Amino acid sequence: MSPKRLTKKLKKRLRRERKKDPGTRLWPIAWVAVIVALVAAGAWWAHQPLLEASYFQVSEIQIRGNGHVATGEVLSRLGLREPVNILQVDLGELAGRVTTHPWIQSASIQRAPPVGLIITVEEREPVAFLSAGKTYLLSADGFILEEVQEPPARALPTLRPQWRAKVRAGEHLSEPRISKGLELLEALRKTPLLQQAEVTEVTAEVDGNYIVHLAGGRAILRLSAAESLPQFNRLDVALRRRGQGLESFTYVDLRFPGRVILNPSEKGG
Repeated sequence: MSPKRLTKKLKKRLRRERKKDPGTRLWPIAWVAVIVALVAAGAWWAHQPLLEASYFQVSEIQIRGNGHVATGEVLSRLGLREPVNILQVDLGELAGRVTTHPWIQSASIQRAPPVGLIITVEEREPVAFLSAGKTYLLSADGFILEEVQEPPARALPTLRPQWRAKVRAGEHLSEPRISKGLELLEALRKTPLLQQAEVTEVTAEVDGNYIVHLAGGRAILRLSAAESLPQFNRLDVALRRRGQGLESFTYVDLRFPGRVILNPSEKGG
């Protein structure tokens, strides 16, 4: 009998059974459920040997994107002290372990069958020195990257608290006054008025105010703990009214709402 004729015969028989007992309509659904369960169970049992096979144990790991962090440090953060199957390893958990390193901002991991993993990291960049008893490199998002014995050739501004701040390499800034000083440094870089001026140091005062030192003996700016943009705007308006640039002044005080105190340099008159 051809498959087509057999299919027609089965359909006719099924219709007859349904007329006899409406409950028989549920039987096809039940059979489908049983078949799906059997297939799933078979797949699970077939998969188990792969999960336990030594052939799939991770033995090759590639690290990409690391410049400051040594490859050995990244591998150490993984914590893979025992053989692990490439099919069982939790990639998200491993990536989380890698990002516990202060220099590593993000990490992604992918499998490279049969025995490899590829780890791609994105590192933080230092934007300032933090001078707090010792000198540290500081990232834009507030991580104390590492202690430095000698400042590198790259010129970076210094953030200096006036009090004895307790900080440690590898930690995130927890002192609000220092964090605010780091935000101020970023605002200074973005302010058109100061884009031509090189900031050498921001001093965080105990009362929450800030002193900004510019390179070349140029103006010293004093700012309050309030939002910096309105203070910069007041300074811009004052300079425009005078028809002078910031280089004409050695001292600028913006701490008082609605006021701008300007001390001219001898050269600027």
